[in-house]
Amino acid sequence: MKKTTAAVYAAIAILAIHTAAAHAQSGSEIKWQDTSKELDALPFSRAYTDSVTKAHLGGAPQSGLRQVTPGNFANGETLVYEAGWGPFMAGYFILSAQHFRGRGLIRLSAKAMTSNVISAFYKMREHTISWVDADGFYPHLFEQHVREGAKYKLDGYTVYDNKNEKLFQKRRQVIEYESPKFTHDYLSMLYYARSNPLKPGNTFEAHLFSRPKTNPVKFKVREKPETVTSDAGTFSCVVVEPEFMGDSRAFNSKSKIEVWVSDDENKYPVMIKAKAKFGSVHAKLIHITK
Repeated sequence: MKKTTAAVYAAIAILAIHTAAAHAQSGSEIKWQDTSKELDALPFSRAYTDSVTKAHLGGAPQSGLRQVTPGNFANGETLVYEAGWGPFMAGYFILSAQHFRGRGLIRLSAKAMTSNVISAFYKMREHTISWVDADGFYPHLFEQHVREGAKYKLDGYTVYDNKNEKLFQKRRQVIEYESPKFTHDYLSMLYYARSNPLKPGNTFEAHLFSRPKTNPVKFKVREKPETVTSDAGTFSCVVVEPEFMGDSRAFNSKSKIEVWVSDDENKYPVMIKAKAKFGSVHAKLIHITK
């Protein structure tokens, strides 16, 4: 059985290498700029998000519950990463932030897309959005849009009732969960970490909802800065290590995540390495737009 499994993995690896070579010769690899625009059709309309928020929260005010100064990203930025899974270039993901001052919200967006090589085996396109309070930097609404393989499709949302310490998640049906005030989704947590002082030796904590539980995540900043060079430039970085205290579908207390964050006013996540339940992934910043 073990020999058969090893042979299958070897065959997949060889096929992937040949496929990569074929795409390189034909120049048919995806262009992240074009694929990113395709994902812009997935998010919910404002009328829909306003309706579901009102349905779950009624007229309960969710602003003004705390004060947190967001990082420089609140002025608008787009960060593009080349991502890998194991030894393969798996695709790209794009992070962006935009301040909607008239609504008192910051829109955080993450787009993920597999390369043509990986898509030959399993194509994935995903667009997630977190609407966070511009003054207190906690999520109001998280929406997730996933297209995987030939058939899988998901358009779901999570509404956060920070005042009453609960949230409502809609996938196939709406489920209510108890959750501490200021619980984060994984996207708002990344930007919340960037809004904290990231000085060597610093520590801080936040709560993350990962269905079906909310667990604390402890962040530690290493004492020694490091230099990272990518297509976007050369950066002096501090290394931030999130530690998951519970168990979720992707991470648990045995998972290891390292994020190299530029040691300047922008606090760009320049490089990411993670060992999770689904394997090892890594990403490096290749493009910045402000």
